[in-house]
Amino acid sequence: MRQKILHVTEALGGGVLHCIVLLANRQAAAGDDVVVLHSVRQDTPPAAKLNELFDPRVRRQAVDMRTAIGVHDVVSVFRLFLDLFRERPDIVHLHSSKAAALGRIAALFLGITARTIYSPHGFAFLKEDVSPIKAKLFLLIEQMLHAMGGHIVACSKSELRYARMLLLRAERTSLVENAVKLDEFHTDNARPAGEQVVVCTSARVTYQKAPWRFTRIAQRLSATSNSRFVWFGDGESDAVDRWIDRDAVELTGWIAASDLRRQLRHCDIFVLSSLWEGMPIALIEAQVAGLPAVATRIVGNRDVVVHGVTGFLASNDEELAHYTHQLIHDAALRKRMGAAAAAHARARFGEIQLFRSYVGVYRRLLTPPSGRRLPAMTHALSHEVLK
Repeated sequence: MRQKILHVTEALGGGVLHCIVLLANRQAAAGDDVVVLHSVRQDTPPAAKLNELFDPRVRRQAVDMRTAIGVHDVVSVFRLFLDLFRERPDIVHLHSSKAAALGRIAALFLGITARTIYSPHGFAFLKEDVSPIKAKLFLLIEQMLHAMGGHIVACSKSELRYARMLLLRAERTSLVENAVKLDEFHTDNARPAGEQVVVCTSARVTYQKAPWRFTRIAQRLSATSNSRFVWFGDGESDAVDRWIDRDAVELTGWIAASDLRRQLRHCDIFVLSSLWEGMPIALIEAQVAGLPAVATRIVGNRDVVVHGVTGFLASNDEELAHYTHQLIHDAALRKRMGAAAAAHARARFGEIQLFRSYVGVYRRLLTPPSGRRLPAMTHALSHEVLK
């Protein structure tokens, strides 16, 4: 018997895309019937790229879900209702806040909220680009929707603490940390002494990532040290022009994930200056690749970096610059922290842990209090979790 799992997201890009691809492909390989319903936004890769990323056994279907709140949401809920009714999934796995809102309402009409999972990938009420009133509104919406039923799976310990503290129903929350495919990374990034120290980051140039912080560090340190600063990624032209100083920062433009992993082998320090996160994949990838990190002390970042061991957590702009400067000028510290980062991240953030953890969450949702499983877990999933 195959288990049908339906993933729903309006944000099929960035870290959300990474997590869905990792989980959906593994589930399809284990023998499950996997469907991904997603909207198409500016950051959604073209269909040809999605075909490369997803296992051919994973079925995809576009559904119009817009980020902004409006009357169009009524149409989106109705469309999701029809899709859920037609697919009759055993598990509905909702990713990001808007899809979670629309999906839970549709699931409520069908009486299947008990079998819905919501992975926030960063709560909307923690964003710093919205007003305090809007943030409170987002929190109120989250509380109302969670009261309807379903299970929240946080991607970091910090996110889980917020879920349990603010949503008031700790018994319907779990933790499954983000992960990467470990076999795609190498840590043989030893560089000859005397070369420039390469300080890098990887992200879309957006307000969330505070690119002006990275630029200021580059302007301050590149002129007084043997270092260069590289931003792997790109963004809207107005954002790049406003926040990136191309004389101090090398902006690579969009590069494929495989190329990024190769480029990380030629870097020495990873800096993540974000204002908010869920649990950043880019930071996990850098740590797996053996790079010491300097990151802001926020939700997600502080769950990846072990301060003073695999890198540093900075509470302000001055500390970001100070710790980066310290690593630039101390090769032995970079080597020691880089080795610790690789060992720690490889032991903690592998895809097998992510898959097995979700198998456990799904199993609990499909097991009524009586202990009778309905429907039964597939043989393939049961075999995987016992490996």
